[in-house]
Amino acid sequence: MGNELEIETKVIPLNFGPLRGADGNARLQGEGGAMVEFWLRAKETKIVEASFISGSEELEKIAALAKKVVGLSLEEAKQLEGEYPALALEALKGAISNLEVNLLQREKRTIKLDPEEVKAPKERRTLMVMSGKGGVGKSTVAVNLAISLAKQGLRVGLVDVDIHGPSIPTMLNLPNITVMQAADGIQPVILGDLYNIEVMSLGFLLEKADDPVVWRGPLKNTLISQFLNEVAWGPLDYLIVDLPPGTGDEPLSVAQQLSGKAEGILVTTPQAVATVDVARSINFCRQMKIPVAGIVENMAGFVCPQCHTTTAIFRSGGGRALADKYHIPFLGSIPIDPLMGLAGDGGIPFVQRFEGSPIANTYLGIAKTLNETRSVEL
Repeated sequence: MGNELEIETKVIPLNFGPLRGADGNARLQGEGGAMVEFWLRAKETKIVEASFISGSEELEKIAALAKKVVGLSLEEAKQLEGEYPALALEALKGAISNLEVNLLQREKRTIKLDPEEVKAPKERRTLMVMSGKGGVGKSTVAVNLAISLAKQGLRVGLVDVDIHGPSIPTMLNLPNITVMQAADGIQPVILGDLYNIEVMSLGFLLEKADDPVVWRGPLKNTLISQFLNEVAWGPLDYLIVDLPPGTGDEPLSVAQQLSGKAEGILVTTPQAVATVDVARSINFCRQMKIPVAGIVENMAGFVCPQCHTTTAIFRSGGGRALADKYHIPFLGSIPIDPLMGLAGDGGIPFVQRFEGSPIANTYLGIAKTLNETRSVEL
């Protein structure tokens, strides 16, 4: 490997990623958009767990390398070479170096807040992230928008009430969370290493992530009510609510619970079938008297990992045309990037892992626009 390749370490907290609580982490970007990232956990001087994500075509060989290093000493792992991809070997060595530094310098960190910082904001703004149909990336938008707002020093809560598809725990790598009840209400999970974002998800109630949700209507409505009204949020500037898709019973229940308190953000993709469904959501907001903060067009073209140009694989401009038709703010277009899927599956928020990328900057722009404007009454 040449010296032109820069290994990134500790760009994100080690609590996030496919190996929660890792001792070492490194990401290496190669030519043509190839990327390998390793997480390692060690006991004394031996590697006891290894995990990775990669956009490389040599996934089987990288997986074999991750399996091979488990049980090896750090020095033995550094000596590996041969049949494994060079990019993966260098990323592994970077993770080992990061691990060694962390083991030497490990210390408990506490967050001390100035009393002025914990004063309640003048008014909490609640944004419901909605879509007319599933599969448009609504939850991805909700997570990355929440983090983009928090990056600006705002206090943010994120609540996932998508009953049949609660994906926030996966996107933030929050498995095996137990919902705690205290005197002042249900306790949210506070992500101390991620801008102190507070999180609550209906997915925390499932014993296993793949358990089906077979609750009937009354139970669903009761749980939605509890999650919207009985969570003991701290002083927040923004509460982001990830709604179920569509305009059926569950979105209706959420809208009724938040009547007069919330605004809508509508997520669509450029295709006609998606924009028609979002038009229904616009009419839903109109009937429920929900102000609309704007429209986000997701999957607006494909970012080539090699040349980084964007190709419109669907028709373009559907989201903006819809915004113009209904006189709603158009917040921005977000293209498809293969790294978005890798980040979400690995429990690493894209805007945190790929800070400074065009997509991350687009999310920051959307967050700034939201923070500077107010919603449109339909």
